Amino acid sequence: MRLATSQVISQKQSIVITAQLQQAIKLLQMNNFELGAFLEEQSLENPFLEVEAPGLNGTDAAATAPEPAAKDRDQQSTDLAAGTTAQDSPLGAEAMDNTFDSNLLDLGGPGPSAAGSQDWDMIASTVSDHKPSLYAHICAEIDALLVDPKERMIGYAMAEAIEPSGWLGQTTQQLSRALQVTPEAIEAVLAKLQTLEPSGIFARSLSECLALQAKASDQYCPQFQALLDHLELLAAGDMKGLARACGIGAERLRDLVRLLRSFNPKPGTIFDHAGDPIRAPDLIVTQTAAGWAVDLNRSTMPSVQVNRGFAQVAIQAAASETDRKFTTDRVADAKWLRRAIEQRNSTTLAIGAEIVRRQQAFLDQGIGALKPLVLRDVAEAVKVHESTVSRVTSGLLIATPQGTFRLKAMFSVGLPGESDDTTEAASAIKYKIKKLIESEPPTAPYSDDKIVSVMAKEGVKLARRTVAKYRDMQKIPSSFQRRRQAAMAGHV
Repeated sequence: MRLATSQVISQKQSIVITAQLQQAIKLLQMNNFELGAFLEEQSLENPFLEVEAPGLNGTDAAATAPEPAAKDRDQQSTDLAAGTTAQDSPLGAEAMDNTFDSNLLDLGGPGPSAAGSQDWDMIASTVSDHKPSLYAHICAEIDALLVDPKERMIGYAMAEAIEPSGWLGQTTQQLSRALQVTPEAIEAVLAKLQTLEPSGIFARSLSECLALQAKASDQYCPQFQALLDHLELLAAGDMKGLARACGIGAERLRDLVRLLRSFNPKPGTIFDHAGDPIRAPDLIVTQTAAGWAVDLNRSTMPSVQVNRGFAQVAIQAAASETDRKFTTDRVADAKWLRRAIEQRNSTTLAIGAEIVRRQQAFLDQGIGALKPLVLRDVAEAVKVHESTVSRVTSGLLIATPQGTFRLKAMFSVGLPGESDDTTEAASAIKYKIKKLIESEPPTAPYSDDKIVSVMAKEGVKLARRTVAKYRDMQKIPSSFQRRRQAAMAGHV
């Protein structure tokens, strides 16, 4: 057996993801604000790339740009009734002027003033001023309440130990050892701090928190304290045993339970202002005389231009071949980025228009009319891959008359309907189950089997385990637990 080396020439086809293709894929997943930040970063590296990002002062390019001609606007509009979208792909518009400005496109507005009337920059003006945090509020109260320097030092240490719920996160013994003071001194300061607003802060347990709030409202009594001493019976729903333990009648117990439920077990949470940052939607759905129209939110969309004049001057002034190559490469990058942004906008609009076209019943009637829709349906209609639809819909927001949602929320799997050829969206079914439970009589809550029969009468075939799953997903307790809650609330 002989071993030898040889050279073989062959051809094969393979998919190569270039750097530009990777960048184009990333652009699809960006919302308008992320896109603006990315373009600003690119403009710092490319002197021939000019980015005009709309600001929050209402003086963006969309407000100052000249209006396109009516004929052009009609050609560029999105006609949902006919199922067509704007034909603005940069790949097929080779004669397009190099100074492309996305703010000049009218992609489906009801009239010339559509961009101005949908000024989503006003969202910034609705954000309230930052309120003081729980810690800042407590420190300010301590400065006004505690005059003695030693007590104020102890108060500051307790403020450091307070939890977001408003409860004290350390015991008096731990604070005593840390500050090297007597436990009595800690208890004395704690008694003063427990009089601060909101009532219930600096509590060390749930019962103490509720007792502090009852005392602050002048509704504390021995019977209420007895109720607090037997919270485990209340949690178990044993109202008869709780009445015996408190030594009161059922009617008085209902009044005390109603009082207890009016208190906040975590008073510190009213200072929790953290939440999802408010940002404008990326797509806007409006109703016109011709039907539903989908627009890109141009008030937050950055515009891109290539400074060809500066590029020509730079090429002419190039002192070496290296300088000339740098200029031509940067200009080519800027042109490609401009076209990629336009392709991203065109793809986003086409996908959004197809989703709205299929979910017009939802826009008219609400979430109960949401139709089954999967990525494959939209991908086949728009003639793109399912992964492209997934990337576009993952992070974008769409503003509709029913509210602002993530574009991904418009998709829902289907379940069999009244006949074999009809289906219902899972999201719509969950919504119907929730509404059905909300309308049930408190004294006789619907069991899962009862819900199955009611839904069957409406033409929706469900298994009992499916109802239980959808109920658990919405954090709705079982019928037994709902009956117990009704009893605790005094409805039974």
